[in-house]
Amino acid sequence: MKLKGEWEFYWNKLIFPSAFDSSQIDPVYRLFPKLWKRDTVAGRIIEPSGFATQRVRVILNSVTPELAISIPHFYSAYILFINGEFIAANGQVGKSEMTSNPHWELITRDLKITNDTLDIVLQISNFDHSRGGAFEPIELGEKVIMQTQNRREEANDLIMAASLFFVGLFFMVLFSFGRHEKPIFFYSLFCLFYSYQTIGTGNYTFHSLMPTVPWLVTLKLEYITMFLSAWSFSFYSYHLYQKETSRIFMFFTSVFCGASVLVALFFPVRIFSELATPFFVFVLFCFAYMFGTYVLAVFRQREGAKLSLISSSILFFVIGTRILEYFGYLEMSLMFYFLGFQQFFFIQSIILFYKYNRKIELAKEKAESAAKSQSDFLSMISHEIRTPLNAVIGLTNYLIGDDPKEEHVDDLKTLKFSAEHLHILINDVLDYSKLDAGKIEFEYIDTNIVEVCKNIVKAQEPKAREKNIYLNMIQDDEIPKYILCDGLRMSQILTNLIGNAIKFTNEGGVTLSLTKIMLTKKRVSIKFTVEDSGIGIPKDKQVEIFDSFSQASTSTTRQYGGTGLGLSITKRILDLQNIKINVFSTEGQGSRFYFTQTFQISEIQEKVTEKISEEKNQLKGKKILLVEDNPVNVMVAKKFLSRWDIDVDVAENGRESLEKTATVKYDLILMDLQMPVMDGYTASRELRKGGLETPILALTASVMLDVGDKVYECGMNDFITKPFEPEDLYNKIVGHIERSRVKRL
Repeated sequence: MKLKGEWEFYWNKLIFPSAFDSSQIDPVYRLFPKLWKRDTVAGRIIEPSGFATQRVRVILNSVTPELAISIPHFYSAYILFINGEFIAANGQVGKSEMTSNPHWELITRDLKITNDTLDIVLQISNFDHSRGGAFEPIELGEKVIMQTQNRREEANDLIMAASLFFVGLFFMVLFSFGRHEKPIFFYSLFCLFYSYQTIGTGNYTFHSLMPTVPWLVTLKLEYITMFLSAWSFSFYSYHLYQKETSRIFMFFTSVFCGASVLVALFFPVRIFSELATPFFVFVLFCFAYMFGTYVLAVFRQREGAKLSLISSSILFFVIGTRILEYFGYLEMSLMFYFLGFQQFFFIQSIILFYKYNRKIELAKEKAESAAKSQSDFLSMISHEIRTPLNAVIGLTNYLIGDDPKEEHVDDLKTLKFSAEHLHILINDVLDYSKLDAGKIEFEYIDTNIVEVCKNIVKAQEPKAREKNIYLNMIQDDEIPKYILCDGLRMSQILTNLIGNAIKFTNEGGVTLSLTKIMLTKKRVSIKFTVEDSGIGIPKDKQVEIFDSFSQASTSTTRQYGGTGLGLSITKRILDLQNIKINVFSTEGQGSRFYFTQTFQISEIQEKVTEKISEEKNQLKGKKILLVEDNPVNVMVAKKFLSRWDIDVDVAENGRESLEKTATVKYDLILMDLQMPVMDGYTASRELRKGGLETPILALTASVMLDVGDKVYECGMNDFITKPFEPEDLYNKIVGHIERSRVKRL
């Protein structure tokens, strides 16, 4: 039961219960609860500051259960007596600002009932707050019900506060470690500030949990978080829909809220508590304006605008109701506020997650688009660079297989080795991102490691002779002849190391050493060492030299040239194989680079190069369509195909291949990928759509990793990368023609 109604009212008097019995006092009646709002009682003006005593008598039923009384927070200090006994107090009641000390706390006390009448006396004083007197009624009821109700209200406040606090904390972490989205930042601030409002106002649960916190501190926190909640929500809405929100509105919001915070910080309670009324009016105006911005956002079909309009409308209604309740015009249930706030924060969190994920998706799409552009560019560049390289390697292979003069064999082998090395260098430079992503694929095949090293040294000898320095190679005789190794990658590593050593050596020379560290029946560990007598590397630079585009100093770059990629690529290739490269160097005396790698020993130690001969030629008389627009590539390919007695027909682009296959039957089609008029991908799709079952083998100069996937997607059977090895091309042509023949049977 709420003790609302007319109570005896004694203004500027503090009367104790015993005084009512010993003296004759004429009562004046006034509504309770009611704030001291400068109204007139018995010709006296009731100011917000002052003190008073109020009294009421309650008649109980003859059968009364165990009772309890609940005294809500007042904006004042009070003492409560029942039947002459002290029951509860908040703060210290006094007749002046010096003797009165306010405190707010919801208090519930059990009552010992000895008769059927309760004589309730309440002393109140206020000299600090702009609102004096009682605003909420005192409640009397059954002990169990009152305790349950209080616990439910406290639990509701704590659940709301904890939910908002951790939601705010979560979004703040998301902002800090995410994409620094401003809506997320201001929403997290709003949640954090308003989490205090749920326990620092209303039932003032925070005051009950922390009764020792000074009243002034809790009051300042209440007002400051209230002002900052409005400010952060305004900026949250602004950053959600900037084009719909006026900057002038945001300026005035910032000025008003900022000024209010400063007043709350540095002015006395009586002054800053007066800001509540104009602030709430301002909030209602802001709600009306922001509601219009949400409607406009919905009209312009902004992302999440409909959900924002719905949830914010409910928030505006709930807070608007609380404001009206603050002024005494409404009284709403606890569940109304709980459900209203919960749905708002839930829906707003969904909106932010959606917008955050959408930003990530857009960033991902942008990154994928940029990656695709880079891929297309590198594919085009690699095609243009590798086309002349294809001619060099192709013609070299042709000459080697054309019974050259004995004195030309070594030169041709050196030319082939150098061209193949240039080939792998171009691949790495054009697709340097593969190294960063760790996507280089290693091909471990039977390799004569000593022969590979000798070829590297032989290729580098002209540079050494130009500088009048020696270039030696020392190998351990116990090293097996053939091991399983990626010869091209090993060639790239050693060429980089030897090339650098020659570049930075002016006297003395360079030595490549291969030392057996461990040998079993199946494995061998080899230590590769490149040692020079050059300029050396300062100790503080021996780590930096492995960074991309880095050399020991700028003067080194100017004097010796180079991009600074060699050692970086070398280190990354070794890192991808879990191998560490080491360096020992003394400035002015030389450097030693070394690493140890374990290889599987090949089962074949005497490898005979298979040469395609006319006697076992399986392609004699076969008819192949070569679809290629580059005359040099056509010349190289025709030389090999003609050597194998293949009848070659040439189409200069994909469109022409469609026309030729419509009238002529071919055993196989060699299809270039990048051509004018119609590229190889489109031509292959069109041929497959037309029902053509002839094997199509792609000839590609691209180094991109996804070329193989594209080739198979458009209906081609296989691909070979230019420059190609003649044996590889021969075997692939034979294999696909044979499979096609078997399939037709």
